[in-house]
Amino acid sequence: MEINEFLQKIKNKAAQNKLNRTDIRFTKTIALLKAKGLLRTNQPITARTGARVELRDAIWAGRNVEPRILEVLPAALLHYRANFIGLENIPPKLEEVLKAIRNNAELGPNFEGIEYAKMKSWANAPLRDKRTKPVNEKKQKKTFGFQLKTINKLQELVASGRFKDQTSAIEAAIEKL
Repeated sequence: MEINEFLQKIKNKAAQNKLNRTDIRFTKTIALLKAKGLLRTNQPITARTGARVELRDAIWAGRNVEPRILEVLPAALLHYRANFIGLENIPPKLEEVLKAIRNNAELGPNFEGIEYAKMKSWANAPLRDKRTKPVNEKKQKKTFGFQLKTINKLQELVASGRFKDQTSAIEAAIEKL
């Protein structure tokens, strides 16, 4: 391959990349990910928290324009599922990644050349949206469907001073099992 040929290929690729950065599929995806705090960009793209993005468009943008999109895509799907359209056509490999992250697995499959560990770290990163919890944080049930007589008994135990609260009474009963 001649040097002029090589330089022409680079120029063509740069022109295509510039064109791809103006594509609506890329701009919508990056606007959503920027708004959610998953990606930063120096491009003049307005963040859009309520954007609804086709999953196939987000994958296209990650493949053709910005590979970091593929790195944060599993985290975005786990935390902001409602912002994505076309989830019934999710690629099987991406579904495996999501399943491994949900199960907090140490090892998992790569997706489109992106290592599992990188994708998992984004799913476990704290986000600006305080309503959204990292995947690796344990979820705790806060309410139980007790019968009224059980609730009354718990309140009596707390009122008697044997326990500081209803939770400690339940935990003590479980410890005795």
